[in-house]
Amino acid sequence: MSRFCHVRSVASTLLTGLVCLSPQAANAVEVAQVSNPIGKIARIFNSKLVATEDRVEWLRNRLTSLAERRVHAMKVGLGHRGVREMDSKTDPSVTLDLGALYPISNVYLIPSQREFAEDSGIFPKRFTIEVSEQADFSNRTILYSSRTGAITPSPLDSPFPLQARETGRYLRLTVHEGHRKGMVELFGLSEIVVISGDDPVSFGAKVSSVGGMNTPEVWFPHALVDGRTPLGIWQNGKTPSSQPGDAIRVLGADETVSWSIDLDQEGALDRVVLFPYQLDNSSESSVFPESMKLFLQGADGKEEALACEWTNPLPGAGSMTPLVIPLHQQSAKRIRLSGIRPFTIGERKIFALSEIQVWSKGKNLSHGLPVTRSLGGESVQLASLTDGFTSENRISTVAGWLAQLHERASTENELTVLSPIQHNQASESELNATWGAAVLLGMTFLIPVFVVERRRLMSRDMLDQLRKRIASDLHDDIGSNLGSISLIARTARKDLVRLQGPEEVADDLGEVESIARESSLAMRDIVWLLERRQDSIGDLVVRMRETAGRLLREIDYTVECESSKTAAKLSLDAKRHLFLFYKEAIHNVLKHSKAKNVSIRLWDEDDKLALEIQDNGIGIPTPCEKKAPSINKLEDRARVLEGTLQIASSKDQGTHIRLFVKRSHLTSHPTLA
Repeated sequence: MSRFCHVRSVASTLLTGLVCLSPQAANAVEVAQVSNPIGKIARIFNSKLVATEDRVEWLRNRLTSLAERRVHAMKVGLGHRGVREMDSKTDPSVTLDLGALYPISNVYLIPSQREFAEDSGIFPKRFTIEVSEQADFSNRTILYSSRTGAITPSPLDSPFPLQARETGRYLRLTVHEGHRKGMVELFGLSEIVVISGDDPVSFGAKVSSVGGMNTPEVWFPHALVDGRTPLGIWQNGKTPSSQPGDAIRVLGADETVSWSIDLDQEGALDRVVLFPYQLDNSSESSVFPESMKLFLQGADGKEEALACEWTNPLPGAGSMTPLVIPLHQQSAKRIRLSGIRPFTIGERKIFALSEIQVWSKGKNLSHGLPVTRSLGGESVQLASLTDGFTSENRISTVAGWLAQLHERASTENELTVLSPIQHNQASESELNATWGAAVLLGMTFLIPVFVVERRRLMSRDMLDQLRKRIASDLHDDIGSNLGSISLIARTARKDLVRLQGPEEVADDLGEVESIARESSLAMRDIVWLLERRQDSIGDLVVRMRETAGRLLREIDYTVECESSKTAAKLSLDAKRHLFLFYKEAIHNVLKHSKAKNVSIRLWDEDDKLALEIQDNGIGIPTPCEKKAPSINKLEDRARVLEGTLQIASSKDQGTHIRLFVKRSHLTSHPTLA
């Protein structure tokens, strides 16, 4: 009887995706302003307003591609704190010994976590950072200094970046002014990350300090180079297409599990990085084995050597940060990670990881290699522990992740400044346009138009509120229920397999899980269709890419947008029919074509928007020489859009679908009430 059981929650993933659809009040105001006829006239004569709006739109689009900033409260290994006596002439300092000379490209200072949202933290106000090849810093280069002049602003929950073009082994941070706390000045950092190329060479470095204010297991110098920060896991990009990582349930607390990787060749290893298995995306709970040992073995086949032993410093507590195990150039051809004590959730005892990385000279040697998991005499080979994904997203390089977090902070700050400017410019322009129109058209004509337009906007606001309530109800009630059904069906099916129950029941449960998952995804599309602030052609292209990534993950595909008018707004009805036409065409590819390649393209054709879906499959089946039902559905959608549909299908050349729709029908369709 098998004892393996995956424990990931599907429902929480769906709910997290729906939460992202919550609209912002600022966007709603901007939509009303742009759609207002007076606002449109105002924008014709105000180039500054148009430039500001274009910049705001670009910044918001840029945010969608940057790593998300998630702040997680840590309870142990918070970082390093230093203290400076008010009457002392000695400034506190921290020195890193990287162990060898490196060409340093970047240095990031990660602020320590704040106690509450309004807390500004204890990031040093004035400090100097120096790099040297000598331990006594007799010959040094100053990378940054704020000893005199303006105080360095706190980055709050983002990295503080410094560019460097120096070679060095030692890095020293000297704090000249901290935050006054009584009779002392206090400062603190969570991590100092030194980047050489793309490699974080500071992980596991030797750290010494002057004026440290240490607390065992909480604040201590080595926590500055352990890879753990309140900013979480190094991830960004698309989600995994298959079950991520590995999670197994054991019956007894004395059972152990091991994961082994045979490297392509023996090499000097810098570090092993372990990523936690995330059980629930919404509550951000994660799993590490409570106790682990890492063994190394050379190519000569000699006995394994114990390289590291780790025990959770706070038993029972989860971790939303990777675990970095420095190896300092120890040589190995084979690594084995042994889970000694499982993580306990209620009565369940679980061993779980989402990814294992083995780094040497800036390269992950374990990427794509099979992992052998052994438990109780049974061995299984896994590919999900070295596929480059955590439980949520693709794993980023540390350098790229930190750079994106800093860019996100800068982008959000610029948006914070520009948004009120945009609103004021729009309001000013609308006021000027209103008075100008009043002079030209006369008060008799303008007042009724103004009243009708304002009433229309009020009705639209009420309709928007209704859409928001419907989306919220779908998200909170139906989404949660579908997720629960899927999770229960998956657990029951695996229990049936483990207990060797009837295969028919297991198949039925599998079908229930599949239907629940597909229904939940369809519900997300409905919620998106109700969303007014995502109603441009550019928003539609983004949704098309997401849908293709979800449905065509087993097929090579491309999605290209050559239209120069992606900012044009779509009516709700046109948005719905155009997206459903696209989904129907994609479903036809999956059901009938047996295609290996799919090409999806949008472009401008005179006054029309053109959509093309082309595959290299076997064509659309037409039973009894009649038109296929799938073609009827596409023609119905095209007819509602008053568009021109072209379909060419053959067994040798696949299927070629083109739809041409006038832009005037997309922006104000006659069927929209």
